[in-house]
Order: sequence, then C-alpha cells, then structure tokens
Amino acid sequence: MKLLEGKTVAMTGGGGGLGRCYGVAMAKAGAAIAVSDINLAAAQATVDAITSAGGRAIAVQGDVTRAAAFEALFDRAEAEYGPLDVLLNIAGMFPRRALVEMSEEEWDAVIALNLKSVFLGARAAIRRMLPRKRGVVLSTASGTGIRGQPKGSAYSASKAGIIGFTRAVSLELKDTGVRINCFGPGATDTPLWRIGKSEEDIKRLLAAGYVYQPDEFSNVVVYLASDLSAPLNGEFISRDLHR
Repeated sequence: MKLLEGKTVAMTGGGGGLGRCYGVAMAKAGAAIAVSDINLAAAQATVDAITSAGGRAIAVQGDVTRAAAFEALFDRAEAEYGPLDVLLNIAGMFPRRALVEMSEEEWDAVIALNLKSVFLGARAAIRRMLPRKRGVVLSTASGTGIRGQPKGSAYSASKAGIIGFTRAVSLELKDTGVRINCFGPGATDTPLWRIGKSEEDIKRLLAAGYVYQPDEFSNVVVYLASDLSAPLNGEFISRDLHR
C-alpha cells in the first residue's frame, strides 16, 4: 500500500517549484490533491503534472491571506475527494531588501502571505480535523528563521514565526490525533530563489553544492504527511540549519 493511499491533501502555493514537486510526489504516494495558488494557471500546470504522473488533482484559485479562501479550498477538496487529511502550507514570498530600504507595506505583505496564511489555514484545517481525531498540518519554514539572512529580515521573521506557531499549536493538539509540523528544505533552485541573483551568483552557488533541486526533499514531505511520522508533533525538520 502506498504511504498516502486514500489521503486528501490541500496545498497552498502549489503553482511554484516546490509545490509542483511535492504535489507530484504526494500523488505518486496515493494522495488526491487540491492545488491552491493565487495564479490559477500556475495551479493548473501543477495539476497537469500530477495527472500526467497518474495522480488525481484539482486546481483552486485563492488568496490565502484571507480566511474565506481556505474554507473554499477545503470545501472543494472534500467535495471531490473526501475529508481533509493533510494541509500543506507552501505559499510564500521573499523580497530581498535591506531593512532600512523596506517599506511598511512590503513588511506587511511578507508577514501576511508567509505567516498569517499559516495561521488561517491551520485554524480552518484543525477545526475540521479535530472531530475526526486525525489529520496533519505541514508548513514550509526555513533555517533562516533560526540563523537569519542579510536582506531577509521580513522573511526570516515570518519563518521564525512559523516555527514558534507550530510548536505552540502542537501543545494544544496533544492526544487529539491531529498533528502539526514544519520543515526547512534548504536553499532550493526555484524561480523564487533566483529572484535578485545574478547569473554569476547562481552558477557559483549551484557549483558549490549550496543549492538543492526541488525534488530532493519530496520524500521527506511525503513521510511527514503519512502515518509513519505519527510520533512527530511540533517538530521543525531542517537540513540547512547551520548553513
């Protein structure tokens, strides 16, 4: 039996590089996936990749900084595939900006997309999961939430917030059958990672082995979404904490 056989997954930020790889991997493991993105065409491209790999998926457009988007996403997912088993929060942004140059609006936008969306999604998902006494919430954090990064104060703060949020909520979920964890996949070669970097910098970092490919962490995500990871609750799983 496949690790995620029969599982219903909702994924935010699913139109990006990580979402596409994780979505395909989870579908190959047996999950049916509702792929959410503010860009419907990007979400549909991920759905196309999943169905081409033999999986089941639907695309849902939504602004996950708003609570209503999660209710709509979960309603669609459950109508198509049954009760929600897994929420995977990937949606995020990383404007590389020195603190003294950052506007209040830009700070608010990063916190809203990266952190508030995790709160909104987890709250909505857990409300549905608790009566069933099962379910997993997974969120993409980052080692930068621990160590920081130049020109990344808002991003680092949002990822630190996800780690703290995950650990706090896990204490509320003890002995409920519902779990929450987060993970840091490391610097990954996606369009988001390439923003603001010169071609020379990209080539240098790739050659140095500092940057991973999107599919390298997929099996870890599948494991965290599966029942095999049942002992884990409130954990931050990271492979780049000290880089």
